[in-house]
Amino acid sequence: MTRPSGTWPPLPPSPPDPPFPRHTPWLPEPRPTAPGPVSASAMVVGVHDWLGERLLDQRVVALAGELDDETVNRAVATLALLDADGDEPVLLRLSGVSADLDAALTLVDALDLMGVPVRATALGALTGQAVALLAVADHRVAGPHATLQLREPRAGHALHGRDVEAWAAERARHVRRLQDRLAEACGRPVEQIVADMAAGRILGAQEAKDYGLVDTAEPGRRAVAGPIF
Repeated sequence: MTRPSGTWPPLPPSPPDPPFPRHTPWLPEPRPTAPGPVSASAMVVGVHDWLGERLLDQRVVALAGELDDETVNRAVATLALLDADGDEPVLLRLSGVSADLDAALTLVDALDLMGVPVRATALGALTGQAVALLAVADHRVAGPHATLQLREPRAGHALHGRDVEAWAAERARHVRRLQDRLAEACGRPVEQIVADMAAGRILGAQEAKDYGLVDTAEPGRRAVAGPIF
């Protein structure tokens, strides 16, 4: 049998004409690059949260709306990170914040443990237990349109049987602890705090300063008259 004419061994095929297909022996896949180290701030705020990273760079913690468990845990971690990362004050911005009893006490504990000064500013309305987050800061400012409402904590989920008594006693202990901390921060008798929370007292910026909840009440800007044509 005769061997077919041609070159032996056969030559490899010529490379394909561009554009090359994605998977081809002539265009190997790029080697994957190892991910770089993730900063501590990115671990707290999320790798792609550029706004959170910028705020952390400026040592600002911003809280807004109803504080759920995830938000509280992230805020506690952020405060701990900033406390360990420098000696400059931490700026706490509270904008329209409300929180349940457990969330408020957790954040109050975190603020009390801070080794650097915390400067808190209230914007909008602070409701119920969230007022304590402003009151326990080292320096407290109320925006010109801020309102602070002292209000008793709402009851949690209803329980039945033997758990009711134990839960009620524990809740009463936590409520009293919050009232004692507010009284200490405001320089007022705890009995007055209890009465004002029961009445749902609402304070404007200047009233909050007179009450002892804030150190500074920012005045509103006066309208500047423009030219009359």
